[in-house]
Amino acid sequence: MPRISKEIAEHSLRIRANAKPVKQRLRWFDDERHRAIEEEMAKLLDAGFIREVLHPDWLTNPILVPKKNNKWRMCVDYTGLNKAWPKDPYPLPHIDQIIDSTIGSELLCFLNAYSRQKNLTN
Repeated sequence: MPRISKEIAEHSLRIRANAKPVKQRLRWFDDERHRAIEEEMAKLLDAGFIREVLHPDWLTNPILVPKKNNKWRMCVDYTGLNKAWPKDPYPLPHIDQIIDSTIGSELLCFLNAYSRQKNLTN
């Protein structure tokens, strides 16, 4: 995210060493979908959420899903990358309950999600 130091939060992928890179074949889109993809990419680039990289080993196509307001929602097909990712031995339990418990709160610190586990170990 823009203006957040990499020392505070930086994401890296822990892909299995023996994983074979997946390169999806290029899909062609009609003019309307192509325009929707360009608009969404421009918004993400301007906001600083994404940047252009030349990475020929792992390539995936955008997927456009129709919204109720007749616009398009752009998603990314991470199926190949997910298969190369090691399984998480400690998934978050009851994530839906954690999210539901924030209803009505003005602010939520992500550290709150760890408070229960921390209290159990002390």
